[in-house]
Amino acid sequence: MPPVLREHHYVYNLPVRIGRNVWIGSGVQILPGVTIGDHSVIGAGSVVTGDIPENVVALGAPCRVVREIGEKDRKYYYKNRGVGVSRGKRGSSASCRCPQR
Repeated sequence: MPPVLREHHYVYNLPVRIGRNVWIGSGVQILPGVTIGDHSVIGAGSVVTGDIPENVVALGAPCRVVREIGEKDRKYYYKNRGVGVSRGKRGSSASCRCPQR
């Protein structure tokens, strides 16, 4: 920003667009004008300087895409074992079949 504008306390802003079902870690800084796509995950402490596409894991300073979120990520895991999750009747919480030790 040119010094003349700083002297006059010129301030600008741009909209930040955050998609549906986005996880944003603690301490993330999102700069003006950035768009984060649906179903993405932003790692803690990241500085988002550019647009982030849908279905990705991104982290770092500056924030970069590490990998895409695939079908394997839709499963639940507990200690490297798959956990079956089924939906109960309408209005009830999900039941979990956790592996036995």
